[in-house]
Amino acid sequence: MRMMDAEFSSTTFVAVDVELRRQPGGPIPVAVAALALSGADFRPLWRVHQEIHEEPYSSWKKPRPPRLPHELTEGSAGLALQEIERHVTEQPHRLVVAMGFLESSLLYTERAACPRLASLTRWDAVELARTACPGVERGFEELARYLGVRLPPGPRPATQEAWAVAQVFRRAVEHGASAGRWSTFAQLEETAGTAAKPVEEMYLPPPTVQDSLFD
Repeated sequence: MRMMDAEFSSTTFVAVDVELRRQPGGPIPVAVAALALSGADFRPLWRVHQEIHEEPYSSWKKPRPPRLPHELTEGSAGLALQEIERHVTEQPHRLVVAMGFLESSLLYTERAACPRLASLTRWDAVELARTACPGVERGFEELARYLGVRLPPGPRPATQEAWAVAQVFRRAVEHGASAGRWSTFAQLEETAGTAAKPVEEMYLPPPTVQDSLFD
């Protein structure tokens, strides 16, 4: 994208969404989806959709010690996130979320299974859109409409929501750049970035991989 700098262009942006199902014991995650965009031209690079089938006890609302990869069971949130983790290469990455409280909580809970993913700084697409579109109502739906993103009606599954987050992110970056609000990666990081809670060293990848990802 010519309006942004080289650091932005060299970064892969991964829009992530966790889908919930409500039940008597409280909501539990039932799916996770990710859509990666190139910072150079917003071209889609890869997609992941994984179903989650776990007992309520292991939901994001009930913290527990991280499960190591060999402890993960079929259908677990850890295995689902591990599938996204496989795509996080040595190129710089940022997570893109809508608010992101649920996603960051689940990532930290499952950090032993996805340490690279859990360590990524997250950018809030909603905060970015609010800054790019001052005066627009605060909600995600209103911001999406203002930016010309047509959302499917009603509750959206994780794959559709990840797509929506990616589109709002893209339109917000373009809108703000056109208005002169930003032109560099650093300005966007300051506007909408939140560093991840540190992942313990014992869960992190070997230094040669870790250093290239997070320096």
